Amino acid sequence: MMEIWITYTVIGFMFLFLIANWYSAEVVILSAVIILIWSGILTIPEAFNGFINEGVLTIASLFVIMNTLQKHPAFIKITKIIFGNKQTLKSGLVRMMAVTGAFSSLMNNTPLVILLTPIVKKWSDKYNIYPSKLLIPLSYAAIIGGMCTLLGTSTNLVVHTLLQKEGYDGFSLFELSFIGIPFFVIALIYMITFGHKLLPERVSIHMDDLQSTQFNVQAIVNDSFPWIGKSIEQAGLRHLKQSYVMAILRQGEFIFPVTPDQKICLNDHLLLVGDQLSADELKRFEGLSIQASNFEIGGQGSEFKLLEATIPLHSAFISLSIKEIGFRAKYGGVVVAVYRNGLRMNGKVGSIRLKAGDMLYILTTKDTVQYERLERNLLLLSTYTPEKEVKMRDWIPVILFGLMISVVTFGLVQVAQAAITTALLLLILRSTTFNDAKDSIKWDVLFIIGGAFGIAEAMIKTGAAQYLSNVLLRSLDQLTPFFLLLLIYVITNLLTELITNNAAAVIMFPIAMSFVQELSLNPEPYAVAIAIAASASFSTPIGYQTNLLVYSTGQYRFNDFIKVGIPLNILGLIISIMIIPFVWPLN
Repeated sequence: MMEIWITYTVIGFMFLFLIANWYSAEVVILSAVIILIWSGILTIPEAFNGFINEGVLTIASLFVIMNTLQKHPAFIKITKIIFGNKQTLKSGLVRMMAVTGAFSSLMNNTPLVILLTPIVKKWSDKYNIYPSKLLIPLSYAAIIGGMCTLLGTSTNLVVHTLLQKEGYDGFSLFELSFIGIPFFVIALIYMITFGHKLLPERVSIHMDDLQSTQFNVQAIVNDSFPWIGKSIEQAGLRHLKQSYVMAILRQGEFIFPVTPDQKICLNDHLLLVGDQLSADELKRFEGLSIQASNFEIGGQGSEFKLLEATIPLHSAFISLSIKEIGFRAKYGGVVVAVYRNGLRMNGKVGSIRLKAGDMLYILTTKDTVQYERLERNLLLLSTYTPEKEVKMRDWIPVILFGLMISVVTFGLVQVAQAAITTALLLLILRSTTFNDAKDSIKWDVLFIIGGAFGIAEAMIKTGAAQYLSNVLLRSLDQLTPFFLLLLIYVITNLLTELITNNAAAVIMFPIAMSFVQELSLNPEPYAVAIAIAASASFSTPIGYQTNLLVYSTGQYRFNDFIKVGIPLNILGLIISIMIIPFVWPLN
C-alpha cells in the first residue's frame, strides 16, 4: 500500500509542476521517473523501456519523413495556389480548414501550422480579412485533421502502441476517421455559422509595423569621442537603459550583430533601437552626433530581415531574459520586439524574461542567422525560403511516402516497420542528411512520451491504477459502460488542457484498462476515447502546440480560446460518445 501512495504523491507533484509550468514538461516528467527509481518503485529497465518501444521509434521516424516532405520545393507553391483566389470570410474558412485538415491527416500538424501561418496572414491581408478570424480555425483544423488517421498525431500512435502492449491489434491507418471525419465536418459547420462570430477582429500589425519602423537613432562618432579604439562595453554603450547598439555602419558596410567587445572607430555610424528617450540618453556621451536614422528595419531592399518566432511550451528560453540567452553571439540575430497577449512589451528588450507563447521579432541577415540553433527552442514562422526549381530527385520523398501509406493501408507491414524503413531510405538516397534528420526530431516530445510510459508502468506495477478504479467502482454503484466512456473522455480532455496531450493519454490509459478489466469490457472504444480526448484541446492556448503558435501572431487573448473553444470541446464530446459505441462495441 505504501508503494501506491508514493506513486500517487509523485504523480500529484508532477501534475502540479506541469500545470504551473515552472519547468519544461520533459524535465518534470523525467524527474518524476527518476524519483520513482530512487524510491524503489521502478527498476531502470522498467523506467526507460518506453524510450525504445515501437511507438516512440515510429514517431521519431515520422518527424524525419515529414520534415523532408515539407521542404519539397512544390509544397509552398501548392499551398499558395490553394489560398490564392479571392474569397469571402466564410468561403475562405471552408477552403483553408479543408486544405489544412487534409494535409494534417497525414502530416505532423505543428510544422504544418508553422508553414501555413504566414501564408494565411498574407492572404488575409491581401483580401482585407482579419487574421484573427482565421488563425484559431487554422489551428483547430490541424488538430482535428490529425485525429483522422494513425499518422496524423503522435497521440494516436502512443495509444496504438499501448493497445498493442496489452496484446490487442491496435488501430488501423484510417480507423479513427470514423470519428475524425464527422468531427471535422461538424467543426467546420460550427466555425462558419457561429464560431467565427466569437473570434475577435484584430489586425495583425506586428511584422508590417516593425518593418516600416526605422532605427530610432543614429549616432556618428567624431574625433572628440574619448573612447575611439575602445570596445562598446568600455565606452559604456553596452548597458544603456533605453536602447542598445544593434549595428555599426563603417565605410559603407554593416557590422552585425554588435558584440560587447566590438571596437569603435572614428566616423562610425552607431545604429540604435529603443524608445523615444534613446536620443536624450545618448546626449551625455561627448563626441557623438545624434540624429534621426534613415535606415529601415527589414524594409524592401534592406540588408536586414525580420524573423517572426514563438516561444513553445518546452523551450529552454522560458524564464530567461533576452540578455541571458545571448541572442547576438549564439544565434546571429537581435531581438527588436517582444509581444505578449497581443501587446508589445515595454522597457528594454534585453531585460524581458520570456514566457511560453511570447512572439519574438528577430533582426538578422542571411549571412549571420543560425537557423538550426534557433529552431531548437523557437518555432520560426518566417524564414528565408527562396523558390527552387523542382527536380526529378525531389520527388523521391513523395514516392517513398506514398509507398509507405500504401503498404500500411493494405496491412502488408506494421506502421513502425514502414516508417523506420522509409526514414532510412531517405538517408540512403540522400534526400536528407543525417544532421537534418537529427535536427528534425522533436526530442522533447520523445522524452515526454518515453517518460510518461515510465509513469504508466509505475501505476500498473504498484496497483495504483487498479486501486483507483476499485475506489471509484465502490463509490459509483451504477457505473455503466456508457457512463465510464463519458467519464474517461471528460477526465482525459481536462488533463490535456492542463498538461501535455501525450502525457494525459499515457497516464489515463492504465486507469481506463483497470476499469475495463474489472467490468469485463472491450478495451478498444475506451482507447479511442482517450486518443480523441487527448488531442481535442481547443479551450486554452497552452493545451496544444498549434494553439500556442497562433496565440501571439493572431493577437489573441486567453479568453478568446475559451469563448470559441469550449463549444468545440462539448461538440467533440457529444460526437465521440455517440459514434464510439456504434463502431466499437463497449461490451
